[in-house]
Amino acid sequence: MSKIIDISAKLTNERPKLKLAEDKIYDIDDRKNTIILLNQKMEKLDMNDINAIDEMISVVLGEEAAKEINDMNLSIMAYQSIMIAIMAAVTGEKYEVMEARFRREEGI
Repeated sequence: MSKIIDISAKLTNERPKLKLAEDKIYDIDDRKNTIILLNQKMEKLDMNDINAIDEMISVVLGEEAAKEINDMNLSIMAYQSIMIAIMAAVTGEKYEVMEARFRREEGI
């Protein structure tokens, strides 16, 4: 008889969430096809163009969330925190681990 490895309990469609304020909680689309689309867009985007951030947020949070976040008129540091949180969520890392990695890679 073949061995069965049951991972059914590990598979879920539950999405990680990003909370920016008490009433601002967004689902992060961490599905494989969305991340493939994100990677494709990141390859085409000029990462020195600040508008690339809006495009990346739109892919994983949706256009409505991207517009709401844009309307908050946040600082660039706040956007860095948002991007770090998104990357932590899609990779399954803790925010602090991802932030430390970002700071180390950026020499900050």
